[in-house]
Amino acid sequence: MTLLLAPFLILVVGRLGAHELEVRVEATSRPVVIRSTYAGTEPCAYAAVTVFGPGDTKNEHQNGRTDAQGYFSFVPDRPGQWRFIVDDELGHRRELPVLIADVHAAANQPAQADRGGAMPTWQKGLTGGALIVGLTGLLYGWKTRRAQ
Repeated sequence: MTLLLAPFLILVVGRLGAHELEVRVEATSRPVVIRSTYAGTEPCAYAAVTVFGPGDTKNEHQNGRTDAQGYFSFVPDRPGQWRFIVDDELGHRRELPVLIADVHAAANQPAQADRGGAMPTWQKGLTGGALIVGLTGLLYGWKTRRAQ
């Protein structure tokens, strides 16, 4: 019975990771453009975005929402470490620091991304499958030992 459920559980584990929120910088020239997606493909539309200026952790500099494609743009008024917080208000929240060296020459910045330290989808599926097989082995080993 447990072996019949294993393929189903592997599919479920794979789908659970499909809504992981990713935030990345699309452009750091004026304006700075960030994009929010679920697992890198589905846009995170109309998510709340809060922007904090360099050195300010309490007072937000600006707030807004992503557009239908998950994009949010912002024009920084000074150089420094800006902090973007994207919250889809469904339990997914990511923070992305963006270093702006010069507000007039910010186009030379490399793109940044924040996956929140998450594993890739294939690794989640493999981990889920290994857990299922391992737990099944433990269950059968325990049952066999009790039967003796």
